Amino acid sequence: MKLREMEKLTAHFDAYFGQTDSMVLHPVVDMQPHIDTLLYEPNEAYPWWKLVTMGASDYRMPVKKAPLGDRNEYIMLVDAAENLRDAATVNRYLHLLMEVALYPPLNRQYLTYGHSLEWEPSEGEEMVGAFLELPQIIPDPNVVRCRLGLGKTAVCLLVVPLTRAELDRLLEIGPEAFSLWLFPEEESAPQHFLSEVKRSARF
Repeated sequence: MKLREMEKLTAHFDAYFGQTDSMVLHPVVDMQPHIDTLLYEPNEAYPWWKLVTMGASDYRMPVKKAPLGDRNEYIMLVDAAENLRDAATVNRYLHLLMEVALYPPLNRQYLTYGHSLEWEPSEGEEMVGAFLELPQIIPDPNVVRCRLGLGKTAVCLLVVPLTRAELDRLLEIGPEAFSLWLFPEEESAPQHFLSEVKRSARF
């Protein structure tokens, strides 16, 4: 990703998250496309950690008609109780995020909201797949699209990692009903749109 595109993507999320304190995390191993990650701390408006890919949109997905676009960047929201300042902890979340971000270029596939994917988990890991959704927790729908340059617009999608039971539930009830479960209308209901590497009572 070109420097100017990085600046535009960062400014996009700075504006929608209402903060300018992001930290750039670089990948441990070289990959193509090269994908960095922006890490935002919890703030008053959005009291969770925010992880945002920066570079996934360098891959143009093969699709004839894309409802939103053919280039994606990905958002992951993590409970504030997790210590993402700790390298080992944040790397576990980055691993899940990269499972999704690298899926289109590695498999030459198109991904958009409402899609799910499944992977073979490492030993001891609970998450076996992910669901892609629009970042509905942000009221302004314009957060979904970030214009990076002439003919290049990134679609910004929310990633929610899933256990085997949750993935089975998604397949049983379908993406629309599952989306309602992720974003319940009751304020006191669990926030299912938050990502976890291990399921807790918070979910």
